Amino acid sequence: MANYSAAFRLMLILGSLLTVLFMIKRIRHSKIQIEDSIFWFLFSGFLLMLSIFPQLASFAAKLLGLQAPINVVYLSIIFLLIIKQFFMTLRISQLDSKLKIVTQKVALNEEKIERKSRDD
Repeated sequence: MANYSAAFRLMLILGSLLTVLFMIKRIRHSKIQIEDSIFWFLFSGFLLMLSIFPQLASFAAKLLGLQAPINVVYLSIIFLLIIKQFFMTLRISQLDSKLKIVTQKVALNEEKIERKSRDD
């Protein structure tokens, strides 16, 4: 059995349920795309699994040579959030590139319109 407390297990359960509720609310109000919320649903499910089945953390801790199963929980959360941050950085870079292209096209179109109005 994992040696993290019942209070910590309860926090994991509450955290995962609150995340799911928050995502559902954001989807209903069209504040987040369903594709973006999938990560958070999976993340919540992962936290829920670790809280309901603490043996998973114990097994992973033994497998990885960690002293305490709680370290598996913390490392997993940190790892998943770093991956999420990486993909968000990629997405922001792509959107930034697209924004520059659109800005340049708008500037060129405005210049064409200006030239046309001066020629007329």
